Amino acid sequence: MMESMTGHGRGTASAEGWRCIVECSSVNRKGIEIAAALPKPLATLEPRVREEIQKHVRRGRVNATIALEAGTAGTIPAGVVDKAAAQRALRDLQALRDELKLPGEVTLELLLKSPGVLRNPAEEVPSPDALWPAVQGALAQALERMTSMRRKEGGHLVADLLKRVKLLESAVKAIRARVPAVLKQRRDHLKGRLEELGVPLPPNDGSLARELALMAERSDITEELTRLESHFVQCRESLAGNEPAGRTLDYLAQEMFREFNTLGNKAGDAAVSRRVVQSKAELDRIREQVANLE
Repeated sequence: MMESMTGHGRGTASAEGWRCIVECSSVNRKGIEIAAALPKPLATLEPRVREEIQKHVRRGRVNATIALEAGTAGTIPAGVVDKAAAQRALRDLQALRDELKLPGEVTLELLLKSPGVLRNPAEEVPSPDALWPAVQGALAQALERMTSMRRKEGGHLVADLLKRVKLLESAVKAIRARVPAVLKQRRDHLKGRLEELGVPLPPNDGSLARELALMAERSDITEELTRLESHFVQCRESLAGNEPAGRTLDYLAQEMFREFNTLGNKAGDAAVSRRVVQSKAELDRIREQVANLE
């Protein structure tokens, strides 16, 4: 299904007593851009995060924000004693007391104030590799939800674009039907001008026939109409496909704009010009919408 480049998703997962929260949002871009913000303990995981995002997104700017939180209350104790550090601190303090010949004993209160004896597990983050399963799981959730939103919006964009292509098809059909009248109008205009100048017009005049043929050739818009009809078919095929087609559709919109411009100049007819102006305005809207498709 065709996707928009605008979406948002959030995911959470836990590992090693830590909870990982990931938020992903995307906006339109010509290519793919990825901006990942990770907490310092997880900074080395950024290449993996980018690789996971690239599996889901092929066009657009994706902002991924990853946060890390300690587990729920009771999961991690508020603090614990490092017995080895306490024993080292006790020996050092006793040795210092004896060396300085100071009175008194080394109390528990003094010992607990020594650096490294009391530690807070909530401040000790496991290795990035140990937390990667949580990051990967939360990221997968966020990307799945963002992709779902992109697909929903993409469906609305496709429906809107198909309606606009249908309007262009109607305009081309009307212009094609107008071609014989335009040629007759030019022929009648040329004859009228010659009569005003008093130029005799004998039946089966060869020069007049050649001039009319040349005029018809200069104002022939059949090729432009045929190419436009071909572009409409390609647009419908692209919109019905499952592959990203934003760039293809943007190119087709540019080509259609050029064809309408050319046939408007060649036709030189007020009715055709009105259709051309309306169609070019519709193409501007199409290009705005296509800019949001992957």
